[in-house]
Amino acid sequence: MKYFLKEEFLKDSGARNAGNKARNDVEEIVKREGYQPLLLTVDDWYHMGTVKAQQHKAKALTQAFSQLKSGDQLLIQFPMLHHSFFTTRLVRKIQRSGVKVYFIIHDLEALRYANLDTVPLKHKIRVHLQESSLLKIADGVIAHNPIMKSVLVDKGIAEDKIVSLGIFDYLIPDFQEKSGQTKDQPIIVAGNLAQEKAGYLYKLPAEPSYNLYGVGFDKNRALENEAYFGSFLPDELPAALEGGFGLVWDGDSAETCSGVFGEYLRYNNSHKASLYLASGFPLVVWKQSALSHFVLEKNCGIAVESLHD
Repeated sequence: MKYFLKEEFLKDSGARNAGNKARNDVEEIVKREGYQPLLLTVDDWYHMGTVKAQQHKAKALTQAFSQLKSGDQLLIQFPMLHHSFFTTRLVRKIQRSGVKVYFIIHDLEALRYANLDTVPLKHKIRVHLQESSLLKIADGVIAHNPIMKSVLVDKGIAEDKIVSLGIFDYLIPDFQEKSGQTKDQPIIVAGNLAQEKAGYLYKLPAEPSYNLYGVGFDKNRALENEAYFGSFLPDELPAALEGGFGLVWDGDSAETCSGVFGEYLRYNNSHKASLYLASGFPLVVWKQSALSHFVLEKNCGIAVESLHD
């Protein structure tokens, strides 16, 4: 049997961000391919002490894994929502019983968060355990692109176990294709618009115009060439988007992608790129991003060094 580990979000504060959407779409796609859900049931461990929370998650994972038999395959979305310090040991145990375990990567937190001074030490330890030990024992890993694959190989993960996805799917219910877009229409920016991730929005050049969709934008600081349309649920967002190109850019500068989030674009395929393409919009990406290789190869947008280009 083929299974995917079904983990539920305990908090839904990101409902209008894309994090839930990416995982939900993976589940829907693999179900169409014959995978069955293997439910991981946990209580709200956020309100438990560290030791108790780790024990609780390990027990829940043990109970879920107990349903697997020799010859089964298990797909786990990475990073896990309910990771335990004991996860690697438990995965090894089911592998010894004949179960194949595969991971599809959404994010590598060591590249994105772990070097921040504001990240607690226990989180950095978890990231190290998860990325350095758990992925090493996988029977297969789905990375975003060849650049991310090379990072994993440098971490000691066998190259022949890793395949590159290319780009994520973005499922749109009742999709209706748009028409009439031109390159002269405003640039679309969708997603998390908070200062720490998209501070560049307050430093854009006077041209072109920008249409903004998402949470965290300070309307009081909006520039004259910016129009803010609010936030939408992920399945509703494609129909709301209007413009010519979709922008994939992070950081505090319009001159280059900067900071932790901007540098992360060197390695990952932002899920918003999938949103734009699935909605019918070509991309504008940073020339030094991992996505630029895909965009130029597939001729689905342009790559620029600066938003002043």
